[in-house]
This record gives sequence, structure tokens and C-alpha cells, in this order.
Amino acid sequence: MNSRACLWLLVLAFGLALQPAGAQETAKKKLSFESSTLAPFGFFPRAMRGLKWHGDGEHFSYLERKDKTTRFVLESTKDGKKTVLVEGKAFGLAATAAGLKGLALGSLAGASWLEQSMVMRLDWRGKRIDVGLSPLGFKTKLEYPAKAEATTTTKDGGQIAYVLDHDVYVKKRSGTEHRITSSGFKHLTHGVAVHRVEFGITDGLWWDPTGRRLAFYREDLRVVDPYPIVDWTKTPARLSPGHYPMAGTPNGLVSIGIYDSRDDSLLWLDVPDDSDDYLTNVAWGPQGDRLYVAHVARGQDRMTLKSYNAVTGKHDLDLFSERDEQWTEPEHGPIFLPTQDNQFLWFSPRDGFNKLYLYASDGQLLQQVTTGDYDVAAFKGFDATGLGFYFEACGDDPRQKHLFHQKIVAPKYEIKQAGVRDLEMKLNTMAAVSLTGGRGQHNAQVSSNGRWVLDRHSNLELPLAIDLLDGKSHVHRRLHTAKNPLADYDVGTESFFVTKTEDGQKLYGHQILPPRLDPNEKHPVLLYVYSGPHSQFVRDEWMGGLGGTNLWLHYMATKGFICFRVDGRGTLNRGIEWQQCIHRQLGKAEIKDQVAGLAHILKTTPADASRVGVTGWSYGGFMTLSLMSRAGKHFAAGVAGAPVTDWSYYETGYGERYMDQPRENVEGYKLSDPGNHVKGIEGRLLVVQGSSDATVVWQHTINFLGKCIKAGVDVDYFVYPGQLHGLRGKNREHFYRKMTRFFERELNPKSE
Repeated sequence: MNSRACLWLLVLAFGLALQPAGAQETAKKKLSFESSTLAPFGFFPRAMRGLKWHGDGEHFSYLERKDKTTRFVLESTKDGKKTVLVEGKAFGLAATAAGLKGLALGSLAGASWLEQSMVMRLDWRGKRIDVGLSPLGFKTKLEYPAKAEATTTTKDGGQIAYVLDHDVYVKKRSGTEHRITSSGFKHLTHGVAVHRVEFGITDGLWWDPTGRRLAFYREDLRVVDPYPIVDWTKTPARLSPGHYPMAGTPNGLVSIGIYDSRDDSLLWLDVPDDSDDYLTNVAWGPQGDRLYVAHVARGQDRMTLKSYNAVTGKHDLDLFSERDEQWTEPEHGPIFLPTQDNQFLWFSPRDGFNKLYLYASDGQLLQQVTTGDYDVAAFKGFDATGLGFYFEACGDDPRQKHLFHQKIVAPKYEIKQAGVRDLEMKLNTMAAVSLTGGRGQHNAQVSSNGRWVLDRHSNLELPLAIDLLDGKSHVHRRLHTAKNPLADYDVGTESFFVTKTEDGQKLYGHQILPPRLDPNEKHPVLLYVYSGPHSQFVRDEWMGGLGGTNLWLHYMATKGFICFRVDGRGTLNRGIEWQQCIHRQLGKAEIKDQVAGLAHILKTTPADASRVGVTGWSYGGFMTLSLMSRAGKHFAAGVAGAPVTDWSYYETGYGERYMDQPRENVEGYKLSDPGNHVKGIEGRLLVVQGSSDATVVWQHTINFLGKCIKAGVDVDYFVYPGQLHGLRGKNREHFYRKMTRFFERELNPKSE
């Protein structure tokens, strides 16, 4: 955000009869539009900057501001003793003397410790630099192009791989550069994420644990029809086509290469040329001689974990398969045990909730490790024994997230004959132990030796606290408590609420009531909606799970709006059935759940049922159009941002997962398109989108507007030239102002 927060001061004198003689109280500051939308980060709680574990697992480091000086500190877990390693001025002078002018102490926030040494490694302006901190010194280990698109290093840091102009390069320990691929261009990529970044795919380069071999993705997009994106800044406007695989059309051709740094050889995994599988969750075996790939069928109803020989590229084993009539969506590769390199953990929702299972490296299921009716959200590392691990999960309440410790009871088995095992146990009898109690969202950093945990947590009332845990469910000590950045501001009252779906399941919601709410005055209502897969906007954390957008809702509350949101069916942390009930009929259950949330607000607050607005972006834009068109009697106004309209225009991986291919679900696609229900719109609707959106392409909005015209339905529309899926800078400011004024005009609130 480029604008500074602009804060208004409001000073009110309280009646002297209610106070001691001469006493006065300063009223709270008023939250402005600028501060709530253009500079929300000023209201985020202050944390311990750059907090990370030292390699010995018994110390942690962070940047500390004291006496107007920034310093880098190392602190002991046992007694809290602090050692100041370097101060900002000394660091800057030493960096300049080493030819690294401009390298500041703050760069250590993004650096990592080299095992148990007093050396940190960081990337800066195309250099891989080792920073010695006792004594202070700088050594440039490797250099690579500063404009490299992606980088990854071997475990020892001796070799770096990077992507430049769509090709993969390696900088070796000797300093020599080797170009691995040479055919890359805009429509043939190497070393970056593929499959439209679905299935947990976020990168495309992986060194093996030994640092010898590098695996990487290649994606040929030339088989995907070019999609017209127009650059409106040129004269005349210029076509800049991309590739967008729409539901039911061909995907890009993905393959995986393996480069051997010892002899510079390159091979490709033996995947059939006509395979339409998604190649996901790539992971190396512990010895670097096997590569594991989760193959997801095009229909996404089947996943097979396959292993490949890294020396030959040949497929050598199908470990196991998972099937689901709705969808399979692996997002984590195998996690090998540090003490048993022939066993690994695997995430699966096969019993209704996302659990961890223990497998042998030949695909034999050994044990269901975690139990309980809740989803495991994240694996956080092994403990010191290597037969126990930490994970995060919500537990009994999906609004929470806690840290758990789980022991693995190694199953006993006999090999009676080749490939046949007699297993004694398949269900872990050891229950997981919660290491964090009370309320809130906990985000853990586990030390390298697995003995300690840095627990960063918050809840709706607690902005941020950081605790040091001893790994045995005890808070060793509180390290940091952030001040409430909204303490001096006049904001609404936040709270959670619980209501029910039409079939009696719990719906969790969050509401913000205007300051000094008058129960005798009817207030307009504003529903903020997303409610799509992989989302959870009602969490027991600071800002209630919505981050900076929640601050704008606070601002709207000061204008007199009752603001709320609901996590309906299809969202996270409620089990696989809760998520999959939306399959082939997006919008149907979600509409009912949002209307149920609205009914609760109308029943329990002084809300005006005739003045209800709704807004959301992307899937939330789809939901806004769906609510306005398919539940139109409830909504007087709506602002839909970058909305999906016709799911046949959306990408293959995401769209087909939830809707199947268009030819397989004709009625479902028809029903889910809000453009087919525009005659149900009763309120005023504003639709906005960036013209260069490559996530939800502009065609969605154009198609919807065409159907409105054909049906004789009047809607408002605004385009943001050249903007992508997310608006930036002045465009974002313009949108928030436009949306705020729209709701003020259409719903006519009484400002606080």
C-alpha cells in the first residue's frame, strides 16, 4: 500500500456530574476510510521480527529494537539469556566494506542458520551470501542472475538451481554454470509450478537429499488453445495471448526431468505421452535414488502414488491407489521417517477426515497413525526420537487450531513369504496430545532437535502472543505479547455466532455490530461472502480469520452497518463430506447456508431485513451473483468482484474437480451459472473486474452482462483496465471507495 494512514482525532468531554471534579476523558479515535483500506498493515499486531530457530535447537534468534537501535539477538531456551550478535550500524558498515553496500541488518529476517554454526545464509541481489556472526564477516558463495524466477539450493548450500527465461540452470560448487534445458519460452516452461498451481503445487525444482540430482517440471502449453488477453496501454491495443485450459479442453503436457550434476546427464520420467494425469506431490526418497509422484487421473476420482528409478527414469512401482466418487486431491508428498527411511507418512481423508497413515516404501499400509473426527491441517516436524511428530489441527472446534504431538507405535509384522506380511496392528493405539490449550489459532515452529516449540497464537480478543513450549504440553515462558493496535479506536463489537443448516448441522459465523448500537433503531446489513473450497473466513484469531478486509468491515460498522460472514458447506476443517456435498452443484448448498446466516442476524440483532447488502471477490463474486439472482428477495444491493459465472469458462483442475467436465454435468453447469437466473435479481447490483484477469477471465463478466441485457435486467458495471485478479494501488483504492459509496447510497445507513 502506498498511502499513509490518515487518522482523525475526536475529543469529547464527559459530563462532570459523572466524573470526579475536573476529570476529563479523551474519546477514542475514529477509524478512517484511508487507514482501514489503504494502510491496514498499520493495524496488524507487532511480532518478533525474523523469529527462527538456531540449528542447535536450543537457541532462537530475532531482530530486536531497543534504545533506537536494531540488533540481532540469540536467546537461550533454558534460561532466557540473550546474546547480542550484531547491531544495525556495525552490520551495515561491515557489509559495505565487504562490497555489499545496501545490505542491511533487516535482511537477516529472511536468512537461515547453517546447522549448528554461527553462520547464516541469505539471498541478496543475485548473490548467495554466508554471514558469519561470531566474528562478523561476509562471504559470497554463489552468484546467479538477480532476475531468476525460481531458486533452490542443495542441503549443504553448495549448488543452486534457478530458472531464467523459462529454462533451468545450475551453478555448481566450482562456480561453473550449466544450462540444463534450452528450449524454454513463454509457452514451454521449465522448473516452475504447473497444472495451474493446483494439488498443492507451488514450485517446480527439487534437489535430492544428497545434493546430486535435481528434479524439475516441464509444461508444454502449446496444446492449450491460446486465450486473448489485450494490452490496452499500447497504441493500437496489442493482443498478448496466454494459455488457459478451460473445463473440458486439453491440459498442458507435463513431464518431469532429472538432472545428474556429476555427469550433467538429463533424463525424463517414463510417463506415457498420451497420459492425461496430473503429476503432483513430487518427493525424493531419502537416498536420492527414487522419485515419488502422485498421479491424479483427469477425472480426479483416482490417485495412484508411483515411484520412479532416478537412475533410469523408469516407473518401478505403484505403491497404492485411492478412489473417491467426488474427488481426490493429494496436497502432500510422502513424509519419510528420519529413523526409518523405508517408512513414510501419507495424508488422506479416506475415513471422512484428513488423517496421517504410515506406509512402508513398497506401498504396504502399516498403520493409521492419527485418529479423531477432525482434519489434520499441517505436519510440523518430528520430535527428538524420530518416532513422534507434531501436527496442527482444529480439534473439536473448527474455528480453533492447536498443536498436537503424536507418537508412532511401530507396527510389528513378519514377512511370511515374498511380498506378503502378517501385520499385528493397523490402528495406532496412542492418542494425540494437545500441546496448546484454550482458544485461538496456533502456528508452531518446531526446533531442529524436536525438543522445543515457538508457538505464535492469537484469538479474537488477543492480537498476538508468542510462547516457548517445552514440547511436553507446558508453556516454558511467554516471549511476547503484542499491544492491541485498535485499542485507541472507536470500532464495532466483534463476536462469533452459531446457527444451523437446513439439515441441522452447525454453521459458524462472525459479526461486527456498530459502536453504541441502539436496539430500537434498525440497521442495514452487509454480508461479506466467499464460502468456496479451501477457504475458512471464520477463525478464532485476530480479525476473526479475514485479515485486513475485516478492518474495512469495522469501518462499515462505524457507518452504521451490521456486518457478518458465515463459513458454509464446502469450506475447510469440517471433514470431507462437508466439503464434497457441493460436488456437481456449486452454489446450491452455499446459498442456503448464507441465507441461514442472514436469518440468524435478522433474528438476533436490530437489523433491517429490507436493507441487506452482499459483496465478495472471485468465488465470493460468484456467490454474490448467486445470492442476488437465486435468493434475490433477501438482498437489496450487491457488489460482485471478478466473479465466476459460467464454470465451463474456468480452468480444468479446479473447475472439473468440483463440477466434472461440462459434457458430464450439463444440468449442473446450467444451474450453477447465475446468468441463467438474472430475472431473480431484485436489488441493485454492481459488477467489477480487471480487464487482464488471467484467473477468472473477463469472459465470465462479459457473458453475465450479455445475459442481463437479453433478460432486460439493469445492472451496474465497472472495469479496471489492465488489472489482474487482484486490484493494486490506485485501482484498489478506487474500488473500495466506489463500493463503500455504493452501499451507502443503496442501503442508506445512519453514520455513527
